[in-house]
Amino acid sequence: MQIHYALAVEEHKNFSRAADSLFVSQPALSRQIKQLEQELGYHIFARSTHEVTLTELGQEFCEQARTLAEAWDRFEEQVSGRPQRLYRHLRIGLGSRVYSNGLFDAIVRFFDGHPDLEVTFVTEAGRDFLSDLKDGQLDLALDMLPPQPLVSAAGSFVHVPLVRERQCVLMAKEDPRSGMETIALRDIHGCTIITGLEDSIEERMLKFICQKHGVTLNRFYRSDGIETNMRLLRNGKGVTLGPASFAAYYGVAAVPIEPELSTSLDFICLEKNADRPETAALRKFLVKLCAGRH
Repeated sequence: MQIHYALAVEEHKNFSRAADSLFVSQPALSRQIKQLEQELGYHIFARSTHEVTLTELGQEFCEQARTLAEAWDRFEEQVSGRPQRLYRHLRIGLGSRVYSNGLFDAIVRFFDGHPDLEVTFVTEAGRDFLSDLKDGQLDLALDMLPPQPLVSAAGSFVHVPLVRERQCVLMAKEDPRSGMETIALRDIHGCTIITGLEDSIEERMLKFICQKHGVTLNRFYRSDGIETNMRLLRNGKGVTLGPASFAAYYGVAAVPIEPELSTSLDFICLEKNADRPETAALRKFLVKLCAGRH
């Protein structure tokens, strides 16, 4: 209800803090308040650079709205019928960086603390999460956003960087190059490349980066499973590109690329889903969890 939005702004005296408490974006909250004021025909809040205060009519409105909000909350509780409670469901695509950065257990704890949410995790390596988001098969994805030329209708997505990592050439620990401090992309000329299935987003991203830097790729090992790819890598069957966090997690060597390239684990969803309370709550949780990891 819009009155809940108004009461949250009254309580926090700040649109940003009110939006955070409601798990919505500040623009969405501002639009709801503006619409409410237009319907009422007067301003509820007086806005200045430093604070938000109630107008005289706004104070009267909030006093009456508080009683109405409390009555509405009691009504919702009565008609919701606890035994027949409806659970909201989130379908989340998880990229491998979620695991290598140690985030999965924390994400599960988030859902432990939100018993009204059900969750389905989709973890297929090389899956095109962006297409799944557009088709409604996923609500959000935690993965690396592909380079701009590989993303169609990029403006329809909201993406928030969570963890930024330097790109490395991943290889077996026994590889003679594994002890190098840095490596140039040209040094993987002629190497066998380990990647996702043919024309998967993973393969297209790897080819895009290499072509951009003038690297010709030759023979490939392809798999739709990250564990299979890492086993090939550990056995010295080829090399691939990835973040340093893969090294310890999958037991491989990671040599940073020079000149430096970086990628990030992103929170990605469609713009129309960004303000859903459950989506906004998880985004806020992850941003706080990953603060300082950039």
